[in-house]
Amino acid sequence: MRTRLALDIGTTSIGWILYGLVDGLPAQILDGGVRIFSDGREAKTGQSLAVGRRTARGMRRRRDRYLRRRAVLMKRLAAMGLMPQSPDEAAELTGLDPYALRAEGLDRALPLDHLGRALFHLNQRRGFKSNRRTDKGNNEGGLIAEATARLDMAIMASGARTYGEFLHRRRQRAEDPRAVPAVRTRINPHLPGEDGKEQSGYDFYPDRKHLEDEFRKLWSAQARFHPELTEDLRDLLQETIFHQRPLKAPAIGRCLFQNEPRLAKAHPLTQRRTLYETVNMLRVMAPGQPKRRLTRDERDRIVHALDNRKILAAPGKNVLTLAAIGKEIKLRPGESFSLETANRDAIAADPVRMSLAYPARFGASWSTLGIDDQWALIERLRDEQDGEALVDWIVARYGFDRERARAIADAPLPEGFGRIGLTATRAILHYLKEGTPAEPVPTYNEAVAACGWDHSQLGSGEVLDRLPYYGQVLDRHVLPGSGKPEDDEITRFGRITNPTVHIGLGQVRRLVNKVIEVHGRPWEIVVELARDLKMSEDQKRDLAKTNAQNQRAAESRSQKLIEELKQQDTGRNRALLRIWEESSTDVMHRFCPYTGAQISATMLFDGSCDIDHILPYSRTLDDSFANRVVCLKSANREKRNLTPWEAWGNTPKWPAIEANLKNLPKEKAWRFQPDAMVRYEGERDFTARALVDTQYLSRLAREYLECLYAEDMTPGEDGKARRPIWVVAGKLTELLRRHWGLNGLTTDAHRDTTKAKN
Repeated sequence: MRTRLALDIGTTSIGWILYGLVDGLPAQILDGGVRIFSDGREAKTGQSLAVGRRTARGMRRRRDRYLRRRAVLMKRLAAMGLMPQSPDEAAELTGLDPYALRAEGLDRALPLDHLGRALFHLNQRRGFKSNRRTDKGNNEGGLIAEATARLDMAIMASGARTYGEFLHRRRQRAEDPRAVPAVRTRINPHLPGEDGKEQSGYDFYPDRKHLEDEFRKLWSAQARFHPELTEDLRDLLQETIFHQRPLKAPAIGRCLFQNEPRLAKAHPLTQRRTLYETVNMLRVMAPGQPKRRLTRDERDRIVHALDNRKILAAPGKNVLTLAAIGKEIKLRPGESFSLETANRDAIAADPVRMSLAYPARFGASWSTLGIDDQWALIERLRDEQDGEALVDWIVARYGFDRERARAIADAPLPEGFGRIGLTATRAILHYLKEGTPAEPVPTYNEAVAACGWDHSQLGSGEVLDRLPYYGQVLDRHVLPGSGKPEDDEITRFGRITNPTVHIGLGQVRRLVNKVIEVHGRPWEIVVELARDLKMSEDQKRDLAKTNAQNQRAAESRSQKLIEELKQQDTGRNRALLRIWEESSTDVMHRFCPYTGAQISATMLFDGSCDIDHILPYSRTLDDSFANRVVCLKSANREKRNLTPWEAWGNTPKWPAIEANLKNLPKEKAWRFQPDAMVRYEGERDFTARALVDTQYLSRLAREYLECLYAEDMTPGEDGKARRPIWVVAGKLTELLRRHWGLNGLTTDAHRDTTKAKN
């Protein structure tokens, strides 16, 4: 008997059932169950369990490296005569004041062992060394940079020649020198800001350069009194004290089509491919006419317009609206683009080009560089860890002044990597630009096919009897492993960085292999994309109560639409009416939140209003009513894919917008704040995050399971080649349950949820 295995894959469980087929239809249940497991995350924070282990491991490593560096320094100081050979005699030097030695050593001769004590103290407090790669977007790094600038000003004002002399003078002025902070202070919430208001930060914070400069000056001063202090000894000690390991380069995944690393998103070719993909997807539609593709001439004019638009400082504003694009290619009256919706009415220009061609950075000369020259600069911007070294390189390479070089060094660029490598990118981009024999303006999938590749056939073609470790099959999705046969399979083949997905695929392997062991390989496997995770009993009761209230309100709106407003009773109309009613309890205070214009009930349906997501849906996937408002269509188009603050926060329009917030419910008003996106990302509950993980896990599970059937394309009952792996959406299951009348047999929230739509 042929069998079918059905899998419902979640982030903490896999439900499964195996049943027999007769004439392709289910006939007998053979086995089933649920496999439950941990998702590898902290229950409260949702962080990977590996984060805590990695943090503790990092602290141990830093401590071990410090101890090794200190031991090596002591040996070298002793060998040079700068430290006693006897540990007991060396310990007696701890009674000396190292700050006084560091200051006095600039002017008078110190005994060699006293100089060694001062140098040893520099090793103990060698200052903060900034790293461009780790400090990006790091608030702590910003606080340290501000405190370092304050320290520079304080040293200059005190007349001190070195950081050590500055500290020594501070300690001399204090009643109790032990109470004077020597390295950094704690966060001070009362520092004066530029606008006169108090702000939090460090009083001062030494940089590595302060200590390196002091080391050189102290050594130079003492070398005048001690000829044995040679430059070679200086260089050796400086390397011992101040050397810091560069960050390990991250592992890069493999291209989907070629055995080569994936290309960075910041690579100019990646951005050109993305731009042509997006523009090539545009479709022109007109009433009563089928959608049509762009002509080659229209496409090229759009790309030219995007490349030559005025560059704005705000990256999110470097877009061209579809209305402007329509004018560029002279669309006829009544024609529009199929992508033009309330949430997508613009196309972004090449972000790398817009960032580096900004006049205050590289300027118009950016376009005169070849692709290889552009990438040489971008790669340096991405990988260089020393900010000052990068500025020096830009000045020497391109002849810019230091201010402009710093602007280039700080240019925002896309992070991460794409899914294909250099060879595939060049080939696909060629077809996207030049067209294929079948289409002059092809889509991405058509360009991939023209290159001879197929997304659905990425496996090796080998049919396996059992599922191996997923890293052997999904090698395009994992970070590369060691490749050494003696290592364990995870180290050898690599792993997916998402812990939930890593654990989930391992559980799929165990379950499917056990089914194969007991019942043989299934004829077909059906994988369902997970619905929302199960709720607790309290959540179910709360949801049932809310759904009942929503149901009564929806019935009331339906009646109002038909009897009072003479509008169709549709889901969209009910949503419009609900959002409008929720904007204020007073009908006279229902305004467009972005313009302040009053919105009447009749305006909802005359085409002048839109439903807008306050925090962009494309960035939050939040389609809740709390994230939706009714606004004028013109305001919605001006806002684009931005938050209200990003669109108008620093413009004269913001005070009027802020004044309207008092009319909005609190769950909507907070989304207008400058930190709304940060707050949203911090408040996303576990369910939303787990659902995203589950969908990704399900897609990978399909590709993983196909290795059992890679070439098993035996004709099915209808004579056509069959696909042994099916993937169905959880929504389909819900629809079938409702259609078959099974919802009445359950007590969960799905029954009430379907009744309370809109």
